Amino acid sequence: MLQVAVSKIHPFVGTVLVRKAPELSWRCGSRHRQDPDRKATPGTMTSLPLERYKLFESRDLDDTREKVGKILCPHKMYVVGRQARLHARMHCRRLRNIAITYVSYGWDTRVNPGELGSFFAILIPHVGKGHYRSGFEQAQTDAQRVAVASPTSSLQMRLSGDCENLVVRIERAAVEAKLSEMLDGALREPIRFELGMDVTKGYARSWYATLRHGIAELDHPETLLTHPLLMEQFEQSVITGLLLSQPHNYTAMLHRDDRPVPSRLLGIAIDIMEGHPEWAHTPASLAKHAGVSVRALQKAFREQLDSSPSEYLRGVRLQRVHDELSAAQHDTTTVGEIASKWGMAHHGRFAAVYRERFGESPKQTLSRRHARKG
Repeated sequence: MLQVAVSKIHPFVGTVLVRKAPELSWRCGSRHRQDPDRKATPGTMTSLPLERYKLFESRDLDDTREKVGKILCPHKMYVVGRQARLHARMHCRRLRNIAITYVSYGWDTRVNPGELGSFFAILIPHVGKGHYRSGFEQAQTDAQRVAVASPTSSLQMRLSGDCENLVVRIERAAVEAKLSEMLDGALREPIRFELGMDVTKGYARSWYATLRHGIAELDHPETLLTHPLLMEQFEQSVITGLLLSQPHNYTAMLHRDDRPVPSRLLGIAIDIMEGHPEWAHTPASLAKHAGVSVRALQKAFREQLDSSPSEYLRGVRLQRVHDELSAAQHDTTTVGEIASKWGMAHHGRFAAVYRERFGESPKQTLSRRHARKG
């Protein structure tokens, strides 16, 4: 058996060697070759994922390696077999911190990228199977399992001839920034995910369903995922969900919820609300000012004040409205103006909670001032 190898001498220039292949110990399922001319099934929008974003189609090994390397990373590539007939194609849709790529080679292939360096990779078999090695771990991908490759672990892969892979590239900086935010501190070492992921149960099932829906949505010409706000929300959902659903070396810290918020930091959030209750505060903005996570801030409010940040803010605003209504001239202002001034936007709901707290309606408070003066 012969195989063609491309060495990793330069990112885009390789030496082609033809040599007898070593015996392979990895079993990766069917040796069935992909039909390079597979067409769309009648009634379907596209024949292949992300076909609207096709980058190239090639039967040349060097050309394929170079083009895939530019999108993902430089790598060694071996096509297995005496009469290897490569028929590669690649589609790619780049968002901001995530790029979703469809790659198929049309033949049994070994790809050795080594360390990915700047990104994490979710390796999803759209069709066929793949076998992956990373450090001391091994994982086989199929309809029930995907692989999660980390940037600092050397990766090797063996893909069956019928394998069509979806590769979700997530920038390392974005994942590290999100985890640092979730932990309220700097990371002491690189993130290392477990290689294999069972997507049939637990958080992983829910996360994977969201990811696949997003990938399918990108095949539509008019999708909300192209809007910057929705694009960012989708990316954050994918990154956060990955950190919560796939075990990694920070999982224990991430799920620990016993870190108390010092009274000094809680006081920062309170001072901001007391000083400017009219501002559009949110739990996230308050947590950022206090230098803690949203979850930690909410827990501190509940344990130390028997309230939530939103409930506390509403109480401050109600008191400001009550104080101003009590001192206002009823013929120079209205309840709606004062309520809006202090951030009470929903006037119907405001009136109900005001009555519950003060035992009278806002209009009655304003009228009492006029009655006393009369």
